[in-house]
Amino acid sequence: MADSFFKGYWMVTNRCNLKCSYCVLENAPHQRKAELDLMAKKELVSHLYSNLGFRRLTLSGGEVLIIGKHPPNDFIELLRHIRQFRSTDQNKNLEIELYTNGTYLTEEVASEMKGVVDLVAVTIDSSNQQFLTDIGRNTGRFNDYYHNIIKVCGLLAKNEIELKLHSVVGQKNHLTLPEEVSSILNAVEGVCNKVSCWKFYQYMSYDAPEKDQFHAIPSVIYQTFRTRVEEALLGRNIRLHFKDNEEMNVSLFNILSYGNAQYMRPGDTWSTSQRTADLRTYSSMADLFARHDIQENEFRRFHEIKR
Repeated sequence: MADSFFKGYWMVTNRCNLKCSYCVLENAPHQRKAELDLMAKKELVSHLYSNLGFRRLTLSGGEVLIIGKHPPNDFIELLRHIRQFRSTDQNKNLEIELYTNGTYLTEEVASEMKGVVDLVAVTIDSSNQQFLTDIGRNTGRFNDYYHNIIKVCGLLAKNEIELKLHSVVGQKNHLTLPEEVSSILNAVEGVCNKVSCWKFYQYMSYDAPEKDQFHAIPSVIYQTFRTRVEEALLGRNIRLHFKDNEEMNVSLFNILSYGNAQYMRPGDTWSTSQRTADLRTYSSMADLFARHDIQENEFRRFHEIKR
């Protein structure tokens, strides 16, 4: 048994069926071609669990439900592989969180998730249809994102899966979202008993000026946004987490779709961030720390699970 246990954020795929304007995915053809196939994804999960001591994985993307040629079949098969790592012993149990846009989350998928996925986070940046269209969440046949995600919240509650909300805060919604949070929470709580947490991300610069000019906000504006949201949700039974750029940078350890991990050293930006080798090539976390200039204390601060 490992001396320490860890949690990790795994960008299972770079593929996505929506076109959110604030998102930067490494989805050039050669990068998508490098994505691990289903068998390799299973091998990576097993290695993270058995050799590197991971006991919590957050599955994200892109949109993780659309891996494979016939979504969501490969995702369901991945869940069935993960099920073997579930246990009533917390030192043996692999906890799973899932970030999804919900567009492929059906009754069948939710049923397969039950007993494997502990928590699902869905993104609601606004309830305004024009805003959602402008930023690319209302796309093609997925043209009513807000009402669909509310239905998904109900489906998750029906299958006894804990629910969490996410919002990305930028130029286009930092003034209006505080006015919407109460009604959004009312709508979600109308279809489920409880939302455990609402996390608000300050838009993070990806060293892409063409995007930053439309979405980036300075910290002082983000702090004003935080104050307004806290006032709007005062007394509501929900935990709030405001994740600013500083926290996102120092805590960055993204397991990427092709099996390696991305991390930052002090002073790095997104474009100068570092990459490990394929994580399946490390015998232990001690081996990984020894071969890279990862600040182990900071890594443990954000990614070690305290028992």
